Amino acid sequence: MIRVNLLAKEEAPKGRQLQVPAIGAFVPMFVAMAVVAVCGVMYFQQLRTYQRLQNDLAAAKEETQKLAPQIARIRQLTAEREQVDRRLDAITTLDKDRYYRVHLLSEMARKFPDNTWLTLLEEKGPNTIKIEGITFSNFTVADFMRDLAQSESYKSVDLDVLERGFIKDVRVIKFSATAHVGNTAVEVAAGN
Repeated sequence: MIRVNLLAKEEAPKGRQLQVPAIGAFVPMFVAMAVVAVCGVMYFQQLRTYQRLQNDLAAAKEETQKLAPQIARIRQLTAEREQVDRRLDAITTLDKDRYYRVHLLSEMARKFPDNTWLTLLEEKGPNTIKIEGITFSNFTVADFMRDLAQSESYKSVDLDVLERGFIKDVRVIKFSATAHVGNTAVEVAAGN
C-alpha cells in the first residue's frame, strides 16, 4: 500500500519519540518498595513470634493444670514444716533454759544460811526473782544477800522489806528481797 501525504510538510505530524525517564525518578519507588518489603518481613516475623508465644503460654497453662495437685501438696508440706520448725524452736528454747533455773535454785540453796526458812520464791520476770523468808537475825539476812550477790549467777539483791514479827511467841525477822539474775542460760546449759 502506498501512502501519500497531502499535507504540507509543516503540518505533517511529527513522529513520536519515547523518552525513557532518568534512573533517579525510580529511586523513590524502589525505596518505597524496600520499606514495604522490610515492614512485611517484620510483620510476618512478629506474627510468627506471637503465635509461638501463644503456643508456649497454652502449654504452660496446661502443665500448670497438670501440676496443680503437686503444687498444692508442696505448699501444704511447706506450711507443716514451718509449724514443726516453730515447735522445735520452742522446745530448744525451753531445753536451753531448763538447766538455768535449776542452777539458780541450786546456787540459792548453797547460799541460804542456817536457821533461815524460805516462805516464797517467785519469778517476777525473766531476770527477776522475789524471795521471802523468815530468820532470827538481821545479820543473817545481810549475810545471805551479800553471798547471793557475789555468786556467779546473780547480779544484785535488793532488800524490799525487813520487819520483826512473832511466830508462837518466838521473835523472828521477816524479810523480802528481789534478786536480779544475769542472763547466763546458754553458759549454764553448755556447762552441764
